[in-house]
Amino acid sequence: METDLAAVAVGALAAALTGTATNLGQEAASAVVRAVRERLGTTPRGRAALAGLETAPDDAGARREAEAVLRDEVRADPALRSTLAVHLNASTSHTTGSVVINGGRVRGSQISLGPITVNKPNTTGGLLVLAAALLVAVALVVYGGVRLLADGSPGDGGGRSGVKARALSVAETEQMMPSLTDLPGTWGTSRPPGAEPSGETKCHQGAAEYEAVEGSRTLDLKVRFLAYACSSTALAAEGYTSLVKSPTNPGSRKERPFPTRKFGDESATAAYAVEDEYMADPSQVGQHLMSRARVGNVVIEMHYGPVRDEAGSEQQAEQLMRIMCDRAREAQAQG
Repeated sequence: METDLAAVAVGALAAALTGTATNLGQEAASAVVRAVRERLGTTPRGRAALAGLETAPDDAGARREAEAVLRDEVRADPALRSTLAVHLNASTSHTTGSVVINGGRVRGSQISLGPITVNKPNTTGGLLVLAAALLVAVALVVYGGVRLLADGSPGDGGGRSGVKARALSVAETEQMMPSLTDLPGTWGTSRPPGAEPSGETKCHQGAAEYEAVEGSRTLDLKVRFLAYACSSTALAAEGYTSLVKSPTNPGSRKERPFPTRKFGDESATAAYAVEDEYMADPSQVGQHLMSRARVGNVVIEMHYGPVRDEAGSEQQAEQLMRIMCDRAREAQAQG
């Protein structure tokens, strides 16, 4: 049975808009969301469908309209079909009366995905969003097993070799920076994605900053992305080495090495702490992580913190850095 790529891709976008699929692997999910948004945004009907979906992501009518528009685009554009198929690793199977996912099964009021059991929601909206997430999962059968939009196999940490390196334009550098829909969790924008042309450094500088949100309350946790899109790999390698050898951070504190997986071609992560002491900024008290990496011609620095009980985790910081590195990789591969 051939996968309906449009339905699965729109389902991924709907799930991302409601926060349902944020734990299914953000690198692949963000690539699909980005592709759907960009293609729907090219026509008046597509823009109207996208607006309707963003307003009511759990509305079946809005979903159907977005799927219809995207389905026409997929049929007319083999490149788009190939892009979605690659990111979704599309393949499905059907079993009467149940859905089987690598040994998982829908039964009664529960859904089992291998070792994971999920209670089916009682509301129509909740069922629609869950169905979207299941469509994404069902479409991702790879080598006889399911990869739920995986960020990479264990141990790779997003650190793939053979990255295509090329110089990015200012516009490409800005597009490379993560937007709200690319981030797991709930965030508000402190500084929208942007980029400035290179000066003497010969590296365009991109930046974006977000703050964690809980309901109507803004938390102290922030993530700040800086990216330097250089004109050559040699220049990027030199810049990366300089960042690691002479690190600076918003707290101007001494950093200590922090163990994590590899990102991009080369990477290093460090941590520093702001103690609750006299004259300390209360909003900055806690542990902060500084992740630095080079992906081809792009040098990345990410500040994440403070990590406290109320918000933030080392796992989320790693996930965000993988997203940024993946975007740098994709931006250079598109040329």
